[in-house]
Amino acid sequence: MGWKSFVIETPVWLMSRFHPARFDPRRATPREILVLRPNDFGELLTTTPLFEALRRRFPTTRLIAGIGSWGRPILENNPFVDEIVEIDAPWNNKLVADRSHGNVLRFLWRSPQIAALRARGGVDVGIDVLGSYMGALLMMRAGVRYRIGVRGYRGGWSGCQAHIEFAARQCGRAALAQAELLGATDLPEARPQLFLTGDERAAAARIWRVAGEPLGRRVVRIVAGVGAGVPTKAWDARLAGEALARIAHALAKNGELCEVVIVGSAADRTRAGEAIAAAGPSVAVHSVAGDMPMRTTFALAEQADVVLTNSTMLMHVAAAFRRPTVAVLGGSITRPERHDAIWGYPPPYRSVAPEQIVQDDPSRNWPSVERVVQAVLESVDQRQPLQAH
Repeated sequence: MGWKSFVIETPVWLMSRFHPARFDPRRATPREILVLRPNDFGELLTTTPLFEALRRRFPTTRLIAGIGSWGRPILENNPFVDEIVEIDAPWNNKLVADRSHGNVLRFLWRSPQIAALRARGGVDVGIDVLGSYMGALLMMRAGVRYRIGVRGYRGGWSGCQAHIEFAARQCGRAALAQAELLGATDLPEARPQLFLTGDERAAAARIWRVAGEPLGRRVVRIVAGVGAGVPTKAWDARLAGEALARIAHALAKNGELCEVVIVGSAADRTRAGEAIAAAGPSVAVHSVAGDMPMRTTFALAEQADVVLTNSTMLMHVAAAFRRPTVAVLGGSITRPERHDAIWGYPPPYRSVAPEQIVQDDPSRNWPSVERVVQAVLESVDQRQPLQAH
């Protein structure tokens, strides 16, 4: 532990002396378990298998998800989550603008959301999936009787009764390791889980414009994401449009039609427009960025033959439905192998990174259009039948 970490960890440890363990999950079944994950969309998605693992281990325990209000659509219709508690924590996410130390302290000591948790009279077990100083303090403030965290990442482990060791491993598997600390042995696959309704699937089906198999030609449906939560992780939208045009042209040579739907938030509309312009009028591509509920976007990804995306939420959504995925890695991602170790998935996921990393110029740190096109076409050849979830 470096001296800076020691300085910050020490007050967490001292505060934990006033909040000793008041429950032992090895001897009793927890009445409630709070899973704390008030982070970005993709991070919450990677955590979803944890709820099934906990339900298998504790069938009668009430499972509470403590998440940012923005993440609620991800857990809607989830049969393993009993309650969603909104915790709009000003740390480790991009959704809260003011993440200053002062605002963190104000949130921990004055937030009505924390006050509501305290008013419940405490929770038997709490899991800070990320593991942080702030998460450990939040659990103490909320009256969590037995706390689980992470050692070696962002601190807070000394304020917990149990912890996992941080390692560069797939995020979902790391979350499942915290369930193992509670005795879970029957674990689901470390893959995001999303549970759609028939109405959500029907709403997505109406968005596709090329219906059926006209004139006996197969329609290849591609969902594309051109944005990213961190701008330096987003491939140039004009190059994405050029890639889509080449993909459509190659498929046409094989007698196949290509339809592309660009998804994203309202902030991605400009980039979507740039991609459409670069693709040209000969490609059936249109954008619903900012115009669809998040869960309709999920359903669109489920219905796609291939998902083309940056390292963003869409990558994890596609993994939930096992859709063939091409993730374009570059920009500020200078260690693609580490990225895939933490955020990647088994096939049909694949990533395309630069052949040579340009450390000092993120704008040049991208794979060629040709390599992305080839990866998408290979994914089309290996596409799998749609499986309902």
